Amino acid sequence: YVPGFNNLSLEQKELVYYLSMAALEGRDILFDQNNKYNLAIRRTLEAIYENYKGDKNSDDYKAFEVYLKRVWFSNGIHHHYGEEKFLPAFSQAFFTEQVKALPANIVPAKEAQSVDDCLKMIVPVMFDAGVMAKKVNQAQGQDLIVTSANNYYGDGITQKEVVDFY
Repeated sequence: YVPGFNNLSLEQKELVYYLSMAALEGRDILFDQNNKYNLAIRRTLEAIYENYKGDKNSDDYKAFEVYLKRVWFSNGIHHHYGEEKFLPAFSQAFFTEQVKALPANIVPAKEAQSVDDCLKMIVPVMFDAGVMAKKVNQAQGQDLIVTSANNYYGDGITQKEVVDFY
């Protein structure tokens, strides 16, 4: 409920509608900028959350809920302050089983990508501490573009190329 909404003119109501739609799209843009796999991971987690049929008191499910909330809060799989990746406390087997239990049409696989291919793409990103470990790496002596997990530059772009461009 929005107090005073009914007192707005039609044009003002329309503006509120379009601003709220832009905010929703902006959320996805932020997720995508933070990591190129964030949207696929978030949408997969949300599909599991919405369709889960198992024991919601199990340790794996409780850990799953915590992880999903962290992803929501941090706009992705990296901590919003420290920028290090946080790992799921639920098992990879639990995750894989839940994804495979979903109807194939709601798994956010890319076009012409199978559920198994989707899992091969996102499981290492979620569960391997060495894959995309920092959203923004600022360590001296390392290529800051190549070693950062954010999605501001295309694949294969190096720090030297960025510096030379600017």
